[in-house]
Amino acid sequence: MEDFLYSALLGLVLLLAVFWFYFSYVTIPRIDKRMLDAGAGRACPVDIMGLRVFVIANAISLPVGNILNHEHDPFIDVYTVRAFANKNDKFVGFILTITIYALIALGVFGSFFLPET
Repeated sequence: MEDFLYSALLGLVLLLAVFWFYFSYVTIPRIDKRMLDAGAGRACPVDIMGLRVFVIANAISLPVGNILNHEHDPFIDVYTVRAFANKNDKFVGFILTITIYALIALGVFGSFFLPET
């Protein structure tokens, strides 16, 4: 069980790193450029320790109206950003969002089953 948890953790961290890099250096600049060309502001003007990447990924990949992606987000106008994201942007954002939540769930789950030594 211990080996499985560590392997899954390593796999998720590597997957997160790849998609975080791609999303932050390819997808977000494309969305920002489309928004600026249309006269809207940047997708999320506030970047608190990388939170901008996660907020935009949630906004474009998850359905609006649930607890993880509500329409009254103080950092981002969800409907405006969704209008400027294409299908590929939404897919990459979805993979990034699922990876982040899976990593959190694995960390919580693993904390109950890993030995304390």
